[in-house]
Amino acid sequence: MHEFDFLGELVLIGVLAIAIILIFQRLRIPPVIGLIFTGIVLGPSGIGAVYDEKLIGTLAELGVILLLFTIGLEFSLEELKRLKKIVLVGGIVQILVTGLAVSCLAYWLLYGIGKAITVQAAIFMGFAFSVSSTAICLKILTDREELALPHGKIALGILIFQDIAIVPLMIGINFLSPDVTPSLENIFRKVGFILLFGAVIFTGFRLFMPRMVRLIASLHAREVLVIGALVICFGAAYLTSLAGLSLALGSFVAGMVIASTDESHQISITIDPFREAFTSIFFISVGLLLDVKVINLPLFVSIALGVLLVKGLLVAGVSLFLGYSLRVSMMAGMALAQIGEFSFVLAESGLNNRIINNEVFQAMLAIIVVTMIVTPAMIAIAPKVADQVAPVLGFIPLPKRDSGAAPVRPADSTIICAGEIHAAIIGFGVNGQNVAAVLHATNISYSVLEVDREIVRLMRRKGEPIYYGDCTEKKSLLRAGIDHARAVVLGISDNGAVRKCIPLIREINPKAFVIVRARTLDEVDTLYKAGADVVVTEKFETSIQIFSQLLNHFTVDPELILEQQEIIRRECEKIFFQTTAQTKQS
Repeated sequence: MHEFDFLGELVLIGVLAIAIILIFQRLRIPPVIGLIFTGIVLGPSGIGAVYDEKLIGTLAELGVILLLFTIGLEFSLEELKRLKKIVLVGGIVQILVTGLAVSCLAYWLLYGIGKAITVQAAIFMGFAFSVSSTAICLKILTDREELALPHGKIALGILIFQDIAIVPLMIGINFLSPDVTPSLENIFRKVGFILLFGAVIFTGFRLFMPRMVRLIASLHAREVLVIGALVICFGAAYLTSLAGLSLALGSFVAGMVIASTDESHQISITIDPFREAFTSIFFISVGLLLDVKVINLPLFVSIALGVLLVKGLLVAGVSLFLGYSLRVSMMAGMALAQIGEFSFVLAESGLNNRIINNEVFQAMLAIIVVTMIVTPAMIAIAPKVADQVAPVLGFIPLPKRDSGAAPVRPADSTIICAGEIHAAIIGFGVNGQNVAAVLHATNISYSVLEVDREIVRLMRRKGEPIYYGDCTEKKSLLRAGIDHARAVVLGISDNGAVRKCIPLIREINPKAFVIVRARTLDEVDTLYKAGADVVVTEKFETSIQIFSQLLNHFTVDPELILEQQEIIRRECEKIFFQTTAQTKQS
């Protein structure tokens, strides 16, 4: 029965993970940290109770594959095309700039503290540290519902390129190995084969996967749907691995291809339980990898904090270069400042090729794990930090972001003139576009402020009166005509930006009627206190529409229905908290 000893280890991991997460929740520490801490406790740096690291590593890799597959299901290929500038330009610049900067800092820093390394080892460390954690970053952004926000899109685009860049980085190790004299001819042949094989596989995905999904769904058998979803996910990952690309990249592309089908929602629901289980094991495996002496931890933590600072600043600089606002760029930099799981693969390859020794290898692992541990906290505080720091750094000269800007009017101009803007829409997602369509149909003039540059370009071609800018910046609000708008509709889902924007609107135009979108009831009171006239809560409006239709069916007086709607909207927070308190007491 010894072949099943690993079951005992999995049970031990599960029990300890639950206990630690319960304790961490009391301390308001994210569950991801609890999972990593579980691995540290059970690994060689702790009590050393888990020995089957190969099995744990395999399960963890399955978790990353499933995570990227489900994230891909939320994005269509059209969405990826919109991110092409971030993926290609932002990704390339970020990898090169970060790799070279960290290489120079690693060489001179280690030389200064008496732990000199070779130039090849410094270059290797720089580019190994240039990639971020796809699993951790996208998991947290998805849980916080920030993946669709501008900084979330920057993170996604750069992470996609980093996954692609793993292949050339692995090939580049051949140049750095002291034991190998690389042949450019062989390298070019290998790269050409990878590109050709990858193109064939991706074309095949687009042609056959939607048909396969429809066939599986048409059988109306849940067992077949579960097996089929797993086959598609892992099969796509395996095929891309044959081309030398990462497993996770293949599953992500497969998810995006399937996202355009009507059955994508069913596939996502089917995969979710497996994803949660395996990704939890991935985070635990991060802690299991750590094997360092306590005496060295202060040095490793100091280096890790330095890497976080340098990398975060460089990613923010790349975002500014792409034309994003300072606030959004800072949030993107804090999200991508950590070092990723693929750095483990690169570090192991560097050790096997004798570019680095075991001491440097363990140091790299410790630094990677430290950056991963602090990532959830960094992403959580990013909006507050950006709100505080961005205004202080407002003196930095940034490139002009909007060429067709409307003339800026004085802040005290609140008189509505004939033919001028009557309404302003902030955010041009689905909600913003629906509002604009209604205003256009009713002949009410409007302007739009949007932080996504690609949306601005696209909508300008369609003739929309749209302006590029960040709603947390006063100049951007003035550019969109907030100072003479009768009403302002905030259709964005970034709650931090909304809370900062409302006071600015009130400062510029106290008479404006401000309508705000909120995702949850927890935000309602804060938004009213910030100065909103009406807060429309997404989840709450659904229940209002249901009871309104019900009362209408029972022929209740329409005026009474409207009165009840207004009472519920105004009192929703009080009702919500009373219900919650009663539930807890019972």
